[in-house]
Amino acid sequence: MGCNRTLLERLADPDPVAQRTIRENTQRLVDSVMRHLQRMLNTRQGHVPIQPEYGMPDITDCAEGAPEALDRIRRAIRNSVEMFEPRLRRVRITHLPMGEDLNLHFGITGHLATEKEQIPVHFSTTVSPSGNATISVGRDPADYGIADSRGGTLRDGQIAPAPSKGRNR
Repeated sequence: MGCNRTLLERLADPDPVAQRTIRENTQRLVDSVMRHLQRMLNTRQGHVPIQPEYGMPDITDCAEGAPEALDRIRRAIRNSVEMFEPRLRRVRITHLPMGEDLNLHFGITGHLATEKEQIPVHFSTTVSPSGNATISVGRDPADYGIADSRGGTLRDGQIAPAPSKGRNR
């Protein structure tokens, strides 16, 4: 995989005397991916002249949260991540129906490809009604245990039905 940081990050902070350990480099890689995801999800498609597909389409008309709109946003996030963040593999985007605010919440899960292994990572993403995205290191969306009215939980971007309960005799 080579370097853990992007070219611009290395130019801005060459850090030639930093102690190099696997843990530090892994954390640096996670931070670098998180910063790139935030920049990418806050860039509108068509605003990068040399790569018009870079970024997100305008999603301000999707803030109502209709199922079709949520699926469109989820697909747009996944497509952008898969196309422009090669360090993140096996990407899964999950809508997290949290709170009563107007923000949309998503979990981005995947595996960071390092020179030696693939490390599972989880990012929490909040998209405001104006389309601004904030990202932080988060938990696996399946760990949230958010249930729908039928008692199901989130799996692969969809609400999975609750397991059926058999009778104990």
